[in-house]
Amino acid sequence: MASAAILTSGQVLDSLRKVTDPTSGKDIVSLGLIANIKIQSGKVSFDLHVPHNSENHQELFRKEAISAVKHIAGVAAVMPNILKKPKPRIVHGAQAVPGVSHVIVVGSGKGGVGKSTSSVNIAMALQKLGYKIGLMDADIYGPSVPTMMGKNFPRNEDGSMKAPATEDGQLIPFDMQGMKVISLGLLIAKDQPTVWRAPMATKMIQQFLTGVKWGTLDFLIIDLPPGTGDIQLTLSQQSNLTGAIVVTTPQQVAIDIAKKGLLMFQHVGVPILGVIETMSGFACGDCGAITSIFGEGGAKKLSTESAVPLLGQIPVDIALVRACDEGEPIVLRDPKSPSAQAYMQVATKIIASVESMGTGIGDEEIVPLAVEGLPPTGVDGSQHKLAIYWSDGQKYTYDARELRFRCPCAVCVDEFSGERRITIDNVDQSVHLEKALPVGRYGVNLVWSDKHSTGIYTYKYLRELDAVKTFERPAAPPQARAEI
Repeated sequence: MASAAILTSGQVLDSLRKVTDPTSGKDIVSLGLIANIKIQSGKVSFDLHVPHNSENHQELFRKEAISAVKHIAGVAAVMPNILKKPKPRIVHGAQAVPGVSHVIVVGSGKGGVGKSTSSVNIAMALQKLGYKIGLMDADIYGPSVPTMMGKNFPRNEDGSMKAPATEDGQLIPFDMQGMKVISLGLLIAKDQPTVWRAPMATKMIQQFLTGVKWGTLDFLIIDLPPGTGDIQLTLSQQSNLTGAIVVTTPQQVAIDIAKKGLLMFQHVGVPILGVIETMSGFACGDCGAITSIFGEGGAKKLSTESAVPLLGQIPVDIALVRACDEGEPIVLRDPKSPSAQAYMQVATKIIASVESMGTGIGDEEIVPLAVEGLPPTGVDGSQHKLAIYWSDGQKYTYDARELRFRCPCAVCVDEFSGERRITIDNVDQSVHLEKALPVGRYGVNLVWSDKHSTGIYTYKYLRELDAVKTFERPAAPPQARAEI
């Protein structure tokens, strides 16, 4: 008795291409209106996003989608989940945090380069330019924001800072002259160390993102911890970030590490708004002359080599040091100082950079609609392939063993030299894909039959790898394919 044909995402997508949007005349797959295809025991479900300008045709979409998929052999039921596609926004991308138009992270590869100083003063500078601002201290292990902004925070009778209140199960951020601020340093004793493993730290970051009453903000500035670890990845994967700012000093050792931080953001698909150079010379308190005591030209060179803007060079002056120690941002305390004026110029450039992004992610962004394993081939049935169906109508077919060999994770590739740690001979000839999991808005995590599961393949990386590329119009899909 012949086995029944296995339903695949490719078949569903091909059938849904027959459904067109009456407003645009294009098919609903090409328009990127289909997502989350699931097939189980002949039951097919998927999300169907109805465009805002086609809401009158919602019922037509539903009926035609059901009819198209029902004609596939083996389909027992079709259950579309009808969702309204939001109106295009004139800000960058979708909101990462409810009510917040733009989320900008400020990071660095190493500590001690003025990252928190920059975060605090950028936030205050943007507020002085007339924007509604929030500041989130994501440096769980070494929160500096309470010290740098603590002068105006509410205090208890013993002089200690008051803990934030809660309302409806959410934290109420402190109000710093209209700017909303949250930090773990406001929730624990001043001298208490944060002895937490990574899962607890990332959980706190999630709490700060969605468990704080931020209200309506134009910008949420996030002060990241040093490095390129769990917290940075959590924010990149779970938040639709407007962009990142990388902070460095002029020294070559700092530039080298800052470059790794910059590459990390680029790897996970976060736009780089620019580079800031701190300690860019010493500003004399008497004459204002700048002396380059830490070297010069480092950030400018990084900016040129990486093709990202140099947002500003912040000199060291005694007023900036005192402002940080005494808990008041320099742009508020001494707006005429060289460092305050430099930060105001940085804020102006940030606004220009964000505005140049236009509407951000649009209908033309190319993303995978489905990833599925293909049946084995070869004399002994040990050769496996997998297919990715892209939103631009392309179908990319990859050799599974080759794709497993090209895994970009730190186990397979040396993160410093970039050299591959494994050879193709280390990969089993019969390796095949078991599962594909979406990661944020930039990549997929592929789980292989050899139990390797740490590789995150970015969309850009997958699009650039060698693959057999065809326009996705399969007339007769194979009779047996592993559904992913």
